[in-house]
Amino acid sequence: MTARREGADGWSRPRRRRRFRLTREGKAFVGVTIGVGAAAVNTGNNLLYLLLGLLLSLVLANGVLSDLALRRVRLRRRLPQRLFVGRTALVEIGLRNDKRRLPSYALEVRDPTLADIATARCHSLKIAPASDRAVACPVVPVRRGPLRLEALELGTRYPFGLVEKWQPYDLPAEAIVYPALAPSETLDGSLQQEGPDAPHDAIGRGIEVASLRDYRDGDEARDIHWLRSASVGEIVVRERERDTTRTVSLLLDNRVTEPDDAPSRAAFEQTVSRTATLVARSLASGITVEVLTRGDRSPLVAGGSDPDPLWRFLALVDRVPADVAGPFPEARGEPYPLVSVGAPNAAARDAGARGLGAEPLKPRRGLRAKRSRTAQAGPTSEARR
Repeated sequence: MTARREGADGWSRPRRRRRFRLTREGKAFVGVTIGVGAAAVNTGNNLLYLLLGLLLSLVLANGVLSDLALRRVRLRRRLPQRLFVGRTALVEIGLRNDKRRLPSYALEVRDPTLADIATARCHSLKIAPASDRAVACPVVPVRRGPLRLEALELGTRYPFGLVEKWQPYDLPAEAIVYPALAPSETLDGSLQQEGPDAPHDAIGRGIEVASLRDYRDGDEARDIHWLRSASVGEIVVRERERDTTRTVSLLLDNRVTEPDDAPSRAAFEQTVSRTATLVARSLASGITVEVLTRGDRSPLVAGGSDPDPLWRFLALVDRVPADVAGPFPEARGEPYPLVSVGAPNAAARDAGARGLGAEPLKPRRGLRAKRSRTAQAGPTSEARR
C-alpha cells in the first residue's frame, strides 16, 4: 500500500495506478472492431483494412486523451460542520488542474468508501489549465455516529465514452453524524414557559410584577405605580419577581431489557432523535440543558449556546445491557425523564426512586399563581391596570 501525498494546503495527489473498464458502448465498439479485422484478414480487402485502422486509431486516441484528462489533477475534500441523519449535506470537492496548457474535461468524483450512505456523484465539465474549481457533492447519512472516509476516485469517459478510467486518491477524513431532528417534535409546556432571566418564586430584581406594596425608604422612583398611588392617596410601588436561569437534565434511558432486534433499535433511535430535538429547542428558549444516560453525562450547555456538544454526545451514545447498566448520575438541574426503550417508564421509575421526580416537569406555581388569583379578586393587581 502506498503512502498518501498531501500538500500543506490539503490538496492530494494520486499515488496508485489507474484502473479502467470498458463501457457498454466500448464493448460494442470492440466487437465491431474485431469483426472488421476478421473480415479484412479473410477477404484481403484494402477498404476493410483502412476501416480497421480507423477504428484502432479511435481506441488509441481515447486512451491517450483520457490519460491527459486525469494527469496532474489534485483533489481536496471539505466536510460540512454538521451532518444529520436523513438530511442532505453538501460536501465540497475541490479539483485543481496543474497542467499549464491543457484543460481537463468531463471529470467525475465519487467516494468508494460510502457503502452505507446515499450519495450522488460530482461532475466537472471543464477545468482550465493552471486553475481550480469546487463542486458540491450531496451526501445523505443514514445512521448517527462516527463517519470515516478513506479515499476519493477521479474518473472520466472522455472523449468518446469507450473506456471509463478511475484514479484513486487517499483522502482520509472523519466526522460525527448527529441524530435526526424531528420537525414535528414539540416541547413540554414546562420547558416552553421559562428560559434565561425567567421569573422565580422569590422577590428581587426582575421584569415580572409580583404584587403591590407601600413605599419604603430606598425604593426606586421607577417602581412607583403612579395610577394606584393617585387612587389610594399613598405611594405604592411594584414588587417584582427575581429573575433566574433555568437548568434541565434530560434523562435518556439507554438500558436494554428486550432482545436486540430491529424494532427495539428503531425505537431507541427515535428516542435519541426526540432528545436531540428537545435539546435544540430548549437551548433556543434559553434553558440550560444537560443529558444523562446510564453511567454517563453530557456537558452542561448554557441556554442560548450552540447545541453541538450535546448533539455530539447523543451521536455517540449507545445502548448497554441491563446487567451492566449503571444508575443515572446526579442531576444538576430539574430532571426530565424521557421514554425509554426496554421498559417505557424505566427512567421515570429510577428517577423517582432516587428522589429526582418520577413525572415530567410541571409548570411551577408560586407568586405568579397568587398574582393571578389577586388579579381576579381586586383592582390592586397589575394585570387589572
